[in-house]
Amino acid sequence: MINKLAILFIVFCTSALSVGCSLASTPKWDRPVTYSARVAVPRHYDAWVKQLRFEATGERAWWWPVGITSCCWRAPGRSGGKLEPMPDYIHVTWFSFAEQQPYTRLIHIPDPEALRERMEQPAPVNKWGKHHNLPRYNLVLGLAPGGTVVLWIMNWAETAIEVGRYKAVPFEDEKNDYSTWVEDYLKEHGEYLEQHGLQLDRW
Repeated sequence: MINKLAILFIVFCTSALSVGCSLASTPKWDRPVTYSARVAVPRHYDAWVKQLRFEATGERAWWWPVGITSCCWRAPGRSGGKLEPMPDYIHVTWFSFAEQQPYTRLIHIPDPEALRERMEQPAPVNKWGKHHNLPRYNLVLGLAPGGTVVLWIMNWAETAIEVGRYKAVPFEDEKNDYSTWVEDYLKEHGEYLEQHGLQLDRW
């Protein structure tokens, strides 16, 4: 009986050491983590994004400016502000240069803490010559032609997980004139649009 216990003890210790070595081989991310909302668009389908507005229960609403956004789909994109606290609602409004059409969408996050828990789960990524387990600290709103909005969580593009998909509402924006920006946009991307169109089924 004693021999059996000794053998089990040795096996347990060996397994523990093995796991410990495995974890030690992956550098820990020891910097403070800031969770943020970001905005991305497909390449060649630039957009002008108004401020992102956030609302959380019991907190004052807050907003962050974004501006002109270009490239890349399913990637961290352009910063739109800190997620502290995690909001119940995110309101995004943008102008699609390719369509010359404004869109707006209010996104409801039914369980903000559950979303944060998913974002906190480490996702392996190889960066800076090392292997890291980083939380998916970016909540990315992908804005595509036709008013498609895709919500991902990721640290870098290769760890993206889709957590929501929505349809924005087109509207008439008589207060703003985007004609100069549209002209500049078409000089750079007009030929691509003529060849490929909006590809509405891609997003």
